[in-house]
Amino acid sequence: MSCPPSHVSDSFVGSFLTINPSFIRWKQQYQLILSVLLFFLSMDVLHLVVDCHTSYCVWRTLKKALASPSNSPIIQLHDSFQDLWQGDASVTIYMQQAKPLFDKFDAAGRPISLEDFNLYVFHGLRSEFKDLITSLVTMTKLLSYADLHNHLFTHEFLHKNSLNSMDVNSSLLSSPLPSQPQLLPTPSTYLATFYHNSNFSRNRVRSRVTSVPTTTVTIIRTGP
Repeated sequence: MSCPPSHVSDSFVGSFLTINPSFIRWKQQYQLILSVLLFFLSMDVLHLVVDCHTSYCVWRTLKKALASPSNSPIIQLHDSFQDLWQGDASVTIYMQQAKPLFDKFDAAGRPISLEDFNLYVFHGLRSEFKDLITSLVTMTKLLSYADLHNHLFTHEFLHKNSLNSMDVNSSLLSSPLPSQPQLLPTPSTYLATFYHNSNFSRNRVRSRVTSVPTTTVTIIRTGP
């Protein structure tokens, strides 16, 4: 749609020019298209169209930049793949970080094979996936994104369960044995203790009585 003239002559006024209503509608529609294009652009390419004020300028700039035969965008994508590292992230989050990079190769017109994609993913996995990677590399069938994610997720799940089992076993081995419960005295034991204490008390009283020193009183009579 071509741009209509911004001003038109008014037949009632004569040679005076007035703002064209068609131009206002066209400009509003043009700004709406520009806003939609800028909204859906990612931060990786938004800097390319900072100086564009029309949707046509945005479209032409992006087409020229992304369809360029230059290898610099492809090199940047390869560097991003090589810097991809799982770290402490889960398998799901790690694969969600790798998938957009794979799609950007297609958008740049330089798609990479599933074999190369899998190798990039294997390179950034933690050491606990070493045995799984060995078995997956030897497979003759190329793994799709979904298949690779399923294998990695299953291995992660089993690895976490084995670690949890080892933690439980080690805690059980290191915990002290429960102490023996204290036995309550039986009725016979209680009676024996009672009689023993009673005899002991009586013996103590007797010993005190026999040990009281005796005093001899002498009466002296005086007078007749």
